[in-house]
Formats: sequence, structure tokens, C-alpha cells
Amino acid sequence: MNSIALKTGYWASVIGIATFVMYTFCFVVILLVNPVFIWTNLDNYIMSVQTTNQVFKHIAMVLMIVYGVSFVIQVCSIEEIAVGTKKYYAKLAELFGIGFLTLICINYFVQISTVRMQIAIGQTNGLEQFIQANPISVMAAINMLGWTIFFGLSCIFAGLALGGTKLEQVIKYAFLSNGIMMFLAVTAYLLDKSVVVFLCMNLGMGAAILIATISLCNLFKKIRSC
Repeated sequence: MNSIALKTGYWASVIGIATFVMYTFCFVVILLVNPVFIWTNLDNYIMSVQTTNQVFKHIAMVLMIVYGVSFVIQVCSIEEIAVGTKKYYAKLAELFGIGFLTLICINYFVQISTVRMQIAIGQTNGLEQFIQANPISVMAAINMLGWTIFFGLSCIFAGLALGGTKLEQVIKYAFLSNGIMMFLAVTAYLLDKSVVVFLCMNLGMGAAILIATISLCNLFKKIRSC
């Protein structure tokens, strides 16, 4: 078995856990230091950005880019421990994982670069479609496509690639559960059910991915020690 893949997968899992914990911390801080923002129009958004702390929001976005990279590495390492024909599921998980990473990176990088700089210099004409906070913007849709369909499919195939031992079963069902929740989230998004989207993509995904990543970290460590 490829020791480099196991070691890289282990540390990618550690980074994945750390980024999720740090993201949760940033999310809590944002709720504590800033009033809850609900999109109405561009002018109100710009006023909110200019009068509230945006540091933790941008840190959270960077953390999710880091998580996306770590997730793809984890999935690539899963292929090394997948048995027989299950390696095919791992390859599919890798492909959808790369799609997920590409889509969320486009969104988050646009937010922390172009959107931030255009607001800073006052060039805001047509910016509505590039702001993630606008739930019907192009960027919000790109981000949702990445997190729901591509991330969901990647998790489902990653889960199907595992399942031999008891620890693998935990990872498998955590990934499968998250995949199902992501499909529920995209359905709710298309039907404009924001409460369901919030529950699936924050509480549901957070719990499922932490369980899967912590267990995956332990699995890589256990296999390396054998």
C-alpha cells in the first residue's frame, strides 16, 4: 500500500478537521460581532460591509478553500485503501471532488478579491450577480452547485468505495448521509426553502463531515501502523 498516500491522506484529514473547527469558530464570531444580514439590495449590502467587521468572513472563506483542497486529497488517498472494483467508486469520487473544489474556489476567490476590491474603490455597478450573499446571484448558484451536487456525489462515491471494517462502515454511512443531505439542500434551494438549506448545509453537513473526517483520520493512522 502506498505509504505516501496514507501519510498525505492522514494529514489532509487533520487539516480538514482543523478547518471545519476554525470555520465554526469564525461563524460564531460573525454572529456575535455583527447583526444578522438578510439580502435586500446592493446598497444595503455595501452599507453592511462598510459598517461591520468582514475579517472573519474572509478568513472563513479561505478556510473553506483549504478544506476543499484537503477533501480532494482525502478522496485520492481513499482510492489507495479501496479494494478491488470499489476503486472505481473512488475514482468517481475524485472527479466529482475536483469539480466541487473548482466551483467553490471560483466563488470564494471572487468574494475575497474582486468583490472586496470593487466595493473598496466604489465600482459597484452590476456587482449584484457576483455577491454570494445575494441568494439569487450567479455566484451563489455556482457555490451551491459545488457544495450540493458535486460535493454530494463525491461523498456518496467515496462512501461506496469503503465499507470493509467497522471503522470504514462509520465513514461510509457518514459520507452517504452527507450526500443525501446535499441533495435535499439543492432541492430546497431550488424551491426557495432557506431554513431547510441552512439546516442541511450547516448542522447536517457539519456533523456528517466531522464524523467522516475524524474517522478517516483514524483509519489512515491505523493502516499506517499495521
